[in-house]
Amino acid sequence: MNSLTDIVFESFETAKGNVFGDLLTERTAQRPLRIGLVTVGFFEYWRMFPVTLKENVTADMTKVRERLAQELSGEELVWPGLIDTLDAAEAAGRMLAEQHVDFIIYAAGTYCPDYMAIQVLEHVRHVPVLLFNTQHDNKIDLKTNYENILRNSALIANLQLAATFRKMGWYPDLKVVVGTIGDEEAYREMGTYIRAFKAFRELRQTNIGVIGHVFRGMYDFEYDKTMIKGTLGPNLIAIQMDHLLERFREATAEEIDAVRQEAESRFNIVGLGADDVAKSARLAVALRNTLERFRLDGLTLLGQHYVEQKTGTTPYLANTLLHEESRYVVNTEGDVHGLIVMMLMHKLSGKVPAYAEWGEYDESLNALLMVHHGFADPSYARDRSAVKVNRSPEQWGLQGAGFGFEYTLKPGMVTIAHLIIDAEGYKMLILKGEALDVPENIPCEEITAVVRVEKPIKAFLRDLITEGFAHHCIIGYGDMTGELSHIADLMKIRKVIY
Repeated sequence: MNSLTDIVFESFETAKGNVFGDLLTERTAQRPLRIGLVTVGFFEYWRMFPVTLKENVTADMTKVRERLAQELSGEELVWPGLIDTLDAAEAAGRMLAEQHVDFIIYAAGTYCPDYMAIQVLEHVRHVPVLLFNTQHDNKIDLKTNYENILRNSALIANLQLAATFRKMGWYPDLKVVVGTIGDEEAYREMGTYIRAFKAFRELRQTNIGVIGHVFRGMYDFEYDKTMIKGTLGPNLIAIQMDHLLERFREATAEEIDAVRQEAESRFNIVGLGADDVAKSARLAVALRNTLERFRLDGLTLLGQHYVEQKTGTTPYLANTLLHEESRYVVNTEGDVHGLIVMMLMHKLSGKVPAYAEWGEYDESLNALLMVHHGFADPSYARDRSAVKVNRSPEQWGLQGAGFGFEYTLKPGMVTIAHLIIDAEGYKMLILKGEALDVPENIPCEEITAVVRVEKPIKAFLRDLITEGFAHHCIIGYGDMTGELSHIADLMKIRKVIY
């Protein structure tokens, strides 16, 4: 086999092989974050209070490390131990730099002058910092002694250090969390921020393919590739329709039959012919092979009068199987911004969220009907046995009936979000709601959900319309509002939270 040095490189647009001059040969491997924990004390106090102060401060900082390790399970926590001299600070800084930490959590165990932390941070100046202002107890002991006051004097050190950062122009986006050593809410807050940082960081390394363009007339979805790369992070790669059609034509009978058999054995297919299922299976093979050939992490395509017209079917079987597998994220109508939100929610929750449109409202339920275009992870169904496959109700150049799913999403807490760029730049919609229990599927040949919001429904819709968000929305299970809020801050974009 030839080495890469022997290859005559071509662009992915024209090359016949799988190595290109303008795409990475290997996907960027996602790895755990390396989080440096910087904990400081002050050598001067050990000689003044030699019996228990250093022991207690060390015990406090050890508890911080242990609780953070639990909260950040799956990430790598790098702790140089308690730093109480300048030599220890220098050694810690070198260690953190050698370990290539991605993030710093700083906690003072007692008062410590700012030069100690600065000696550490000089080595990792490019790394963001979260300052944990902590103390042993959450009540003032009115019969305390000076040694115990010192044990709870981190606030002095943190105010001094934060003020010094301001004077030096360091860490303008410094994140601060306040809580005691045993404050569970404080650790959850730090965990929320770290998860947001990781998702934001990984998003900047992802490749999104675009086949076709935004559906005509959907100006709310229009985008600028440079703005997306510069503000939101992903790389956008235009994939020509010919690339997909080539994979469509080359799909083997064995590949198609494997997908067809999986669909027929797992789903209740109603009113579709064998040719409808076979074409859908062929497109599923083609989409997967396109994602893999060009090392894409996500893909959006224009179905209406484009992919559907040229293949004679919908991508909804492909999208459903891909989302269920939870490796790739895909959607339709050229909704790049929606796809980015879907990728973020996938990184935060481990599952690909549902992709829907706002629908009619119900004043008595204070809820909205959400309608989804025929694909989502079937595990979201209230009743897996009630998942039905039928024709596509919107016929956009299909030859045959198409292929689409029908079921209603299960009850539970959900997060709804989307992105849009307007005259003032990007902004993110963030909404917490409750998917209500709907006993029977709504028989509309689509995927549906009924979602209750907290704000009075008519006032909410008035604000949503006035604010000018896109007509699509992304629905993920669980509360991701905190993480998405932090991600909007990391992107330096506006956010609207309901």
